[in-house]
This record gives sequence, C-alpha cells and structure tokens, in this order.
Amino acid sequence: MSRPRALWPTWRLHRTALLTSAAVLLALVLLLVLTGAPIRQSYHRLGIDACRSGCTALQLNVFAEQAQRWGLWTQFLALLPGLLGMFVGAPLLAREYEAGTFRFAWTQGITPRRLLLTKVALLGGALVAVTLAFSAFFHWWYTPITVVKDRLAPWPYQADGVYLAAATLFCFAFGLLAGAVLRRTVVAMFVTGAAWVAVFLGDWYLLRPHFAAPLLAEGTGTGLGHGGRSWVVDSWVVDASGHRLSDAEWNAVVALHAGDLTWTQADYTTWMRYEPGSRFWAFQAIDASWLVAAAVLFLLATLWWLRRRPI
Repeated sequence: MSRPRALWPTWRLHRTALLTSAAVLLALVLLLVLTGAPIRQSYHRLGIDACRSGCTALQLNVFAEQAQRWGLWTQFLALLPGLLGMFVGAPLLAREYEAGTFRFAWTQGITPRRLLLTKVALLGGALVAVTLAFSAFFHWWYTPITVVKDRLAPWPYQADGVYLAAATLFCFAFGLLAGAVLRRTVVAMFVTGAAWVAVFLGDWYLLRPHFAAPLLAEGTGTGLGHGGRSWVVDSWVVDASGHRLSDAEWNAVVALHAGDLTWTQADYTTWMRYEPGSRFWAFQAIDASWLVAAAVLFLLATLWWLRRRPI
C-alpha cells in the first residue's frame, strides 16, 4: 500500500476525534468572540485606547475588574493540551491493542512504522494547525487586556503565541507512547492527563522563572507590580531596619493598622523580582523548543517500542 493510500483509512478511523477536537476549539473561539466584544467595548468606553500609559488608576481598575469577570474562564485553557492528548493521542494505539485490530491493520501491505508516521502526520499536523489558529484568535482577544496585565502572566501565556500548539503536540506524542506501552485506553488517557498537569505546573513554577534572570525593582506599598504589565516572580516587604517580613508578619502589621487612615506605610518597602513583558516571544520560543523536542523523542521512543514489542 502506498503512502497516499494509507491516508484514507487513517482519516476514516480517526475523523471523529479530529472533528470533535475541531468542534471544541470552534466553540472556544465563539466564546472568545462573545466575551471579547464587551471587553473591547469597555476598553473604548473607558477611554483606555486614548490614554494608554497615561490612564488613571480608576480607569485601569474598572477595566481590569471587567476583563477579569469576562475572561475568568480562559484559565481552564491550560487543560486543553492535556485533553487533546488524552482523547486523540492516547487511544491511537491503545485502542488498536485492546480491540486486537492491530493484527489486521499491520498486515495490509504497510509497515507499522509507516502506518504510525501517517497517523502522526495527519492527526498531529491537524492538531497543530487548529491550535495555532485558536491561538491567533486568543491573541486578538487578549490584546486590549495587555494594558493592565502582560502576556507573560501565567494563565494567558499558555493560550497565546506558539505555546498551545507545542504543548498539544507534546501531549499527543506522550499519549501515543503511553498507549503503545500500557495498551489500555483508559489507563493511557489518565496517565497522559496527569503527566500534562505535572509538566504544566513544573514549567510554570520551576522552569520559566529561570529562562532569564528576573529584574529587581523597589517601590512603596503592598501592590507594586502585581497589577502591572510584568510577571512578578517573587515579592516581599522590608521594614525600616532592613528585616524581610514573612507573609504572616506583614499580615499582622496590616491588621494592626486596619482602619488607620493616617498610616502611609512609609517605613516599609516592597521589593519584587519580575520578568518584563518584552521577553514574551523569547520565553515562548524556549518553551516551544523543548516541548517539540520532547514530542520528537516520544515519537522515536514509540517507534522503538513497536519494533521491540510489535504484538
């Protein structure tokens, strides 16, 4: 069987998963459009499009509250790569083993290696294409919000740029390997989902803050940098003697002066380490590089495993 002839049975077998994935992403795009319209209306109504960096704190706070309300659901987009890997990648080989159809599929004049590569090219390529298209819509949706929150902020970061497509390819390839090794669809799906949660949190907390050395800034007050355009990696408060206060100590100080309108916090200084928004595309490139490299390794490992244990 020639390679072009392998595309048709691959499409027939997996079109439901592909069409379902595309339908889910289309529904999410519709949500972006429905919530993006009021966000942009508020953006223009409050005059933020005109004032930009000269906007008052009241303008920015009102807009930030409205954007938070309309866009709160987008934080769940972090689960999207894992779900696509669970429902498209994990069953790809596991279901063949469970049903016993791999014996038939791999004896039809096409080698397991070529059949697998055809499946990966069709399904993986389609997933990358639709997630890149979705990220383009998300970029449009998030652009007005960058006045009050930067693109490096952890939750929007994972749906913007090329991260979503790279993460989806990573989960798809991992699910493929899990299905080949475990040979049980439900187990492979669970392992794929759990692995993505661990990888996402590890990238967020352990890897990304070290892609570039955070900058250090000093200010007064408790909220320095927390509502601005930079991603605050760490922040703390220092008293007049230079002692760094723990969260409990600072909360006790705030509680002690609760209701005291004359308290200016002049004896306390807030320090923060932050990643400036200008590093967004550099961080995206680093994340995408290691995610795609890991996906390639998973694919090679799957090919090796099939050769080692074809049945």
